[in-house]
Order: sequence, then structure tokens, then C-alpha cells
Amino acid sequence: MNKTLAYGLACLHYLDEHRSEKWARVSEIAKFQNLPLAYCNKVLQALIHAGFVYSQKGKGYRLGKKLDNISVWNLMEAFTFNSAPEPKKKGVSIKLYDTLKEEVDHWLIGLSVSDIVEIMKAEKERKRGNTR
Repeated sequence: MNKTLAYGLACLHYLDEHRSEKWARVSEIAKFQNLPLAYCNKVLQALIHAGFVYSQKGKGYRLGKKLDNISVWNLMEAFTFNSAPEPKKKGVSIKLYDTLKEEVDHWLIGLSVSDIVEIMKAEKERKRGNTR
């Protein structure tokens, strides 16, 4: 886990919460989520490359996939191998990656970004109930 993944989750969450609006500007997303503007833009570019977000020059960004259809692994992968070239043959590093992917897929099977958002909301409600 790293900040890039956290920022990616924050951007997706914002776009999902504001999906009824046509397009969201990077400045709006960054301000609402309290993210550095330049880094927020970089994260959005990775999300576009992964097919999770659409952009239109001069208009902004919008969600390209429902959060239910974005697995946690796919989101993590979007920030890991964003623009790495395909290897000509599978060396040890790619074999290790394939093994890791198999294991993580097994652990995270069925866990979507939407599930993470719902877990966060439930935890927030639980904490709110404990303070009353």
C-alpha cells in the first residue's frame, strides 16, 4: 500500500460521489480530497490508462467504470505497471509477479473498490454511534 493507491481510491470515490455531474476538474477533485494538485493529475492519468476514468480536454474527468467493476487488485496494478513494456520472455521477475498476482487474486477475490468505500462508510457510522 502506498500514497498513490490512497490517492487513486480518493479520486475514484470522488468521481463516484459526483457521477451525476457531467465532468469534474482536477482542481475540484484535489481540493475536495485534500490532495496535491500535480500528484492528483498524475494519479488520474494512471486511472485513465487503466480504463477506470475518462477525460475530455477542457471538460475534466468522469468515472469510466462502476466501482463494483474495479477490483482492488486491478487498481493496485494500475499504479504498479502503469506504462511498463511487455517483456519479450518471462524472466524471474515476471514469474515472481505472476505468482504474487495469483496469490493476491485468491485473497482478494470479489473485493471491489465499491466494497472498500462501503467498509469505510460502515466504520465511520460505527464510530459515530460510539461517540453518542
